[in-house]
Amino acid sequence: MFIQQLVCGVFLAFISTLAFAQGPLVDSPLPALTIADRGELLMEKGDFSFRPWSTEHNPGKVHIVQYFGATKSDSELFKPFTDLLQDSLGVGKYHVTTIVNLDAAVWGTSSFVISELKSNKRKYPLSTIVLDQEGSGIGRWKLGEEGAGLAIIDQEGVVRYFTKTPMTDAEMDASLDLVKARVDS
Repeated sequence: MFIQQLVCGVFLAFISTLAFAQGPLVDSPLPALTIADRGELLMEKGDFSFRPWSTEHNPGKVHIVQYFGATKSDSELFKPFTDLLQDSLGVGKYHVTTIVNLDAAVWGTSSFVISELKSNKRKYPLSTIVLDQEGSGIGRWKLGEEGAGLAIIDQEGVVRYFTKTPMTDAEMDASLDLVKARVDS
């Protein structure tokens, strides 16, 4: 009996490890991530600065966290979904945090990337924009070679949906329904 329980426990631990290797586990808290170098882009009276950022800063509402490399093609991965959210729900009912991996930028383009982030902060002042100088989110959230992911997190900080790939129309519709249900609850 003991051997059977031990084997079962080891098997479940192995399966959990495999599942986590795919990214954050649904129905679990998002693994903690702190970005001290650069971090959150702040805008006050037209001036910009950075401060350390951490997942501990839960906005207390449905939270969309997207992480991707500092390239034009990566920045488009989840845009259809975030645009759908904005068109369907407006702003203020949910919070978007965009984390950009500066380590993925083409050599010599860092200043352009930062300029683009500042432009986006002006356009979306209520959103959180984070610059990950070292790409630390890739390993922490098991994002693999793609280096991208999108999580929908509820008000309590629990991951309700996670993907590393662009969403299909069906996934976007289901995710929108998920966000609406959480926002209205």
